[in-house]
Amino acid sequence: MAKSKTVKSPCPCSKESMDIRVPTGIPGLDEMIEGGFKRGSTILVVGGCGSGKSTFSMQYLYNGALAGDPGVYVSFEENPVKMKSNFSRFGWDLDGLEKKGKLRIIKIEPREIVNVLKEDYGTIVDAIEDIGAKRIVIDSISTFELMLKDDYDRRDKELNLFEWLCKHDCTSLIVSESEQKPSEHSLTGLVAFLVDGVVVLYNVTEGNTRQNAIEILKLRGTKHLKKIVPFTIENGIEVYPNEQMFEGGMK
Repeated sequence: MAKSKTVKSPCPCSKESMDIRVPTGIPGLDEMIEGGFKRGSTILVVGGCGSGKSTFSMQYLYNGALAGDPGVYVSFEENPVKMKSNFSRFGWDLDGLEKKGKLRIIKIEPREIVNVLKEDYGTIVDAIEDIGAKRIVIDSISTFELMLKDDYDRRDKELNLFEWLCKHDCTSLIVSESEQKPSEHSLTGLVAFLVDGVVVLYNVTEGNTRQNAIEILKLRGTKHLKKIVPFTIENGIEVYPNEQMFEGGMK
């Protein structure tokens, strides 16, 4: 009788670790997801231009840093100085958190991604170990994928990345660029199947204005709210789980 093949799990974290919830601290969101993401999980944050992906991700790190969970933001596109300046409008003292060793923002040039992989994520490892990070944001996987042309190699590198993040006991957000509409739920690529959860951010037209909305499309091991709900971006993101978002308007 032929032996069955062992399927490699995308995340080797222990059951005990995964039973712990990591609150996002984003108003209205945690009540939609049983108090937060499972510790050690990897969550895909997907949306189009202007949908709030970077704000969502930095707010997750900012709230974590204030609560004693240091975090690392890895950007393949945005300059850290510019990012801190843009987010200062929310009253977030990111410079102060960096000086206290609660936050680290690093930029890796797209052309350096392959070298970082060959070096076993050396630059990212240094940042994680330096501050004892528990939360990580990778922004974005779309840039990561552009540098890996072969489908098999891309899937292998992505799976290795998610396993590596989990082994470092990090609860991670992976940002992805993708134009999404509330009536179209399909996601391209294999990454959506490899991660533990998918959060979709929408920026939809309502008359001559735009409205933001959020959907928890997938979240393993979590009973989550299964509807599209609105959110605003004032002093950061605030989600309204008791309201309803439709393509033609909001109720």
